[in-house]
Amino acid sequence: MTDTEVQRGTFDKDGSRFDVCASSALAPEAMRVYQAGDRSVIALVVSGLNSGDLKASWGAGWGDYPLEWRDDFEERAYRAYVSRVRVCNG
Repeated sequence: MTDTEVQRGTFDKDGSRFDVCASSALAPEAMRVYQAGDRSVIALVVSGLNSGDLKASWGAGWGDYPLEWRDDFEERAYRAYVSRVRVCNG
């Protein structure tokens, strides 16, 4: 069985919508962020989800935004990524 990228959530920033995807359905190692509906252009990749050694890599042009903007973007992406995680303690 092939494990493929799955969408985990969406968020809005500056009038644009972004899709947040896990690199796989099972034990994803990375989170990828695209402009909604267009997976040909990656805005942000955060790798190291399993190891805890997180590293943000910005797509072409996205890393040129001011630090405050990028910090807010990362926070929104993270919230969208974890918003579908549910924990049940019985």
